[in-house]
Amino acid sequence: MNSTSVDAFDINSLMRPKRVCLCNLVTEKELVDAIKAGCHTFEELRDTTRATTGCGTCTGQVMEILQRELKTIQSGQAQ
Repeated sequence: MNSTSVDAFDINSLMRPKRVCLCNLVTEKELVDAIKAGCHTFEELRDTTRATTGCGTCTGQVMEILQRELKTIQSGQAQ
């Protein structure tokens, strides 16, 4: 294994929580936890986590996470 491939792998990125909203330091886990706790609309999620209330550039990503998690919840209830 050469040093170039080792340098390209950042092990610290595996240990840091993935920040979705940089303005308010909201992680993907915090968003998922809020959705599982009952935030099922964009407005509820925004009010609970404060994601998207800064510059707003994370709005699309927050919506994708919300839709993905709601779909997961709905498919789990169907079983």
